[in-house]
Amino acid sequence: MHTDSIQWRLEVDKKDIAYIVSIFDAYENLAVVRTLDQSKGLIELMISPDYLEDTRKLLDGLSKEISLRIL
Repeated sequence: MHTDSIQWRLEVDKKDIAYIVSIFDAYENLAVVRTLDQSKGLIELMISPDYLEDTRKLLDGLSKEISLRIL
């Protein structure tokens, strides 16, 4: 079990931030979402290394619905 987290910064449409937060809330333990700059649509995912691949798959699926870019 890892204790450190991995941080990914994403750029999304600001109208999609609440949607992304709700998706990650539904998938408990995958990642914690933190809004860095709402006006610019910048968010950060704090991901447990144990869930990195699952988080990547979820983002792949989300990218088919909404515009997002990992920075």
